[in-house]
Amino acid sequence: MRKLIVAGVLAVCCGGAQAKNLFELDALVKDTGQRGQVGFTSLTDLLDAVSLSGLQNTVSTYTDISAAIGTLYVRGLPVQVEYRAESPILNFRVPSLGININFAGATRSASEQQFKDWMKGEGKNLLTLMLKEMARVSPVDPVAGNPASLMAQMGATDFSTAADSVYVGESTGGQMAGNNYALVGLEFGRYSAGGFSQNMTKLPLGWTWNLGNGYHFKLDAPLTYNDTEGAKTGSAALGGSLRVPVLTGWVLTPAMRVGAVGSADLGAAAVMYSASLSSRFSFAAGDWLFGMTNMVGLYRTQSLKYGDYEINYDLSNQMFRNGLDVGNTFPENWFGRSVNWRAWIIDTRFYGDALYIEKYQEFGFAAGTRIEFAGVSIEKANLGVTYTHGDNGLKGFRMNFGYKF
Repeated sequence: MRKLIVAGVLAVCCGGAQAKNLFELDALVKDTGQRGQVGFTSLTDLLDAVSLSGLQNTVSTYTDISAAIGTLYVRGLPVQVEYRAESPILNFRVPSLGININFAGATRSASEQQFKDWMKGEGKNLLTLMLKEMARVSPVDPVAGNPASLMAQMGATDFSTAADSVYVGESTGGQMAGNNYALVGLEFGRYSAGGFSQNMTKLPLGWTWNLGNGYHFKLDAPLTYNDTEGAKTGSAALGGSLRVPVLTGWVLTPAMRVGAVGSADLGAAAVMYSASLSSRFSFAAGDWLFGMTNMVGLYRTQSLKYGDYEINYDLSNQMFRNGLDVGNTFPENWFGRSVNWRAWIIDTRFYGDALYIEKYQEFGFAAGTRIEFAGVSIEKANLGVTYTHGDNGLKGFRMNFGYKF
């Protein structure tokens, strides 16, 4: 866990992102002029590389009295550590944030310990500042700032629940038995921005109860796994939403959610709470179905304590997500049965604390069947694809399958 916290300090460096590796070390022994470079897929490996033995593996002439400087490229941004010749003083610098601190122990090991103690005490607020900066400059931060992050995925789940809450057309697959149904699905996505790529695998899980008079309550717990250039991230979120009918074809859906994400490789962990309100309005024109879904969500990170350390991104953001969709039915001779299709465009924008990607658009298409449940028409099974583009060269593609039973 210590390395995870140190990672948080270093992980502010998420800018330029043209390096091949997420993490790189460029070490120079000034006494001999020897230089060495090495790349890593996890921050833990990078931190190991700046120990005495790790540096000697990179620059063999380094000793514990050498004048040396190490530049750590953590997802593109340089962070520097330096020792002068025969000096135990550790100089720590983050040039982009104007941070320049000396730790003066009797030995280099003692200076390193002072740095760790500093992070537990007076450096805690600076660590929070750095974590917040990470969400602003990193294209692959697991907490916020990109479509695969915890914040974006929590909002997307609430929006999806609202967008599937009502159809005005007749169902084509009969009637769902009972007063509740379960949802299971599988989703694959790939996003790239700032020179880095993320592969996302998501398992949507949910359960919906019919409360009568058109009211439904849904409990869901999606699980997500991300692979970012070999760095692993896991997240989960638990949420509840209530379908509130207003008028024919118009439904409001308030929702609340708590989520958590962690990645030792990327040096990040957070707990997040959210509340959202969505409006879904749909109407029919002949065989055509039209819908509009609008959502506003509030998102706030919570500090996470582990032993002597406290990790806190201190993020507070608002998400506005607005979408239009249109649908119809394929000719029956195409599939031998009635199959519906739907196409949509969704615009997502974030306000509040600065994020690396603050707006993006999604264009999607799905085919599936609909079934009646408690007086409304819902999607029973669907298969969809979505293309995403947005700020800072964001591009993405997602495929999803869902089934209700």
